[in-house]
Amino acid sequence: MKKLFILIIGFLFVGIILLISMFLFKICPPVGPWPTPPWCSNNFVRHTYLVNTVAQKISQVKAVNMTDTWGRNYNMSMVENTRQNIDSSFDRIKELGAEEVYVHDFNRAIFADGADFTTTNYTVEDETFWNDMRDESMTESDIKKLAESAHSRGLKLGIKRNMSFVNIGKYISKGFSGTIQSSVEEDYKKFNSGHTEEWVKDYFKKWSARMVEKANIYQKYGVDIMSLTPTWMGPTFAGHEEFVNNLQKELIVDVRKVFKGKIHMEVSRYGLLEGVDGSEDWLKYDYYKDVDIVEIRIYDLPEIYRSGDIQKSISKYVADLDTVAGKKGKKISIFIAPSSYTDSMKRGVLEVLDYNSDLVKNVVSDYEYQSKVFEIFFQSLLPLQNIERINVASYSWDDALDPQIKPKLSVASTFRNKPAETLIREWFNKK
Repeated sequence: MKKLFILIIGFLFVGIILLISMFLFKICPPVGPWPTPPWCSNNFVRHTYLVNTVAQKISQVKAVNMTDTWGRNYNMSMVENTRQNIDSSFDRIKELGAEEVYVHDFNRAIFADGADFTTTNYTVEDETFWNDMRDESMTESDIKKLAESAHSRGLKLGIKRNMSFVNIGKYISKGFSGTIQSSVEEDYKKFNSGHTEEWVKDYFKKWSARMVEKANIYQKYGVDIMSLTPTWMGPTFAGHEEFVNNLQKELIVDVRKVFKGKIHMEVSRYGLLEGVDGSEDWLKYDYYKDVDIVEIRIYDLPEIYRSGDIQKSISKYVADLDTVAGKKGKKISIFIAPSSYTDSMKRGVLEVLDYNSDLVKNVVSDYEYQSKVFEIFFQSLLPLQNIERINVASYSWDDALDPQIKPKLSVASTFRNKPAETLIREWFNKK
């Protein structure tokens, strides 16, 4: 036993000496699926590209949406921290010619023992790193730093909200089997399969209290834009639309009492354009007209726009959104995030953390396609009157691309360190 103890101490001593030596001489291990020392984590190459585009002046507000992660381990190798990359990322965003930057804060439902996500036995609390070993809620010091960093560069800061009614940690292990996306979709369908009026009323009571709490903090540190829409696993309200419309309006009023910046909400792209999203009747909603910024997310094209030439399809879709917005008397913003693989606008979004799925492993990156989509989108906006903001997404917190990290960012919707970044910079800076 004594010899074993001495052996263990010896291994620990050698390990500490090696770690100190690596730190002193800034030695990095080979690239691989193992933890990387912090001094190696940002050693990603910044690529330069020549882009052939005829940029034109676009009148819309120009915004950048950071990828929706916060805190430690955003590249899934246990050492990165988004907090270390605020200034460097915001420098790049200013260089792009943007006027606004959006970041994501996190919220989590904590259920009572034995309760599942269909019940009201939960509280809305901060997300923690220990839940999924990655995302966490922002602290007040985070918000202060973000606001100061954005404002010192002449950028307005917007904060969006991610909400989870499921323990996200359960999905991390799904990456080994390549089933994260299917598991999330299954849970989301079950979660929204039939909320009762009691559940809806209870949810809004909890969510409103959470939003007022955050609104006070954002007001304190000068945040410019605050979203009230829970994304990633937000509830839908089929069968309760008129009731919910009034509750949403009350939420907006309560937040405005303490927050003096702009209020942002997202609306369903199907609900706005077609009047229905699944079983939810969006014709009964008009609460979004009470906020300052109404946003539509575009990761790919709806089915009815997927046939034919991509340029005509995108132009038609954007023009139709502009027409509907005009009829409703409310200008809209568009969040645009095309993935960087061929025909992604017609094939849909990939979950790049499903790194062991055949779909993700076999898909080939196509940076030119991503650039082409952005260019077509910008060109399509030129004659339109009812789209007031472009929010290009999802901008990663560093220059990482695979194989240096596990997520296959070369096919993801991030445009950082890809030709699309150069193209966006030319369009955003065109005077």
